[in-house]
Amino acid sequence: MRGFGLYAAVILFVCGLSATQAVERFGQWSLEQPEDFIFALSFKRSILFDDRTATSQLAFVCNQESKDVAVLLRPRDGTFASRHEAIAVAIQKIEEQSDQSDLMQRWENGHGYIFLESPDEQEELAVYLKDREAEGVKSVHFYFPNDLDARTQIANHIIIELAGFSDGVAAFTKRCEHTQ
Repeated sequence: MRGFGLYAAVILFVCGLSATQAVERFGQWSLEQPEDFIFALSFKRSILFDDRTATSQLAFVCNQESKDVAVLLRPRDGTFASRHEAIAVAIQKIEEQSDQSDLMQRWENGHGYIFLESPDEQEELAVYLKDREAEGVKSVHFYFPNDLDARTQIANHIIIELAGFSDGVAAFTKRCEHTQ
């Protein structure tokens, strides 16, 4: 299954998911189709970083032909470095404050991005995001470490807006399950 995460990442980076047109928009989430049988529900956040625009992204990616799904998290360019195969990710509803509703997961290292392929953990993440959105939480915070000897910051922090996620993931799931 690890091959799909790498395949999806190649599609996202080589084909330039940021350049594809949104099929549908759900708040700041967009359902995109970078290739014939590939769909992505994607949230992107761009900021000015070192005098240039840098974008981070969380995407649920589906290969409609094989029904494979992966979740990819791409930090701003050049801000993630790890030699470890598995990366601990904390997802919190309150910035820099732990809560019993926080989600801890093990993601895979894709060298410059991380990905989640386990269907159970993908479902757990989707439910967590939908539940926080239903509670009225505006955004969640993803935290994951860099190697201690990395020249970048020690931890990555990415803020993901939730408005529209539930509707977006419902459309994504329907599209992923539909065979063309």
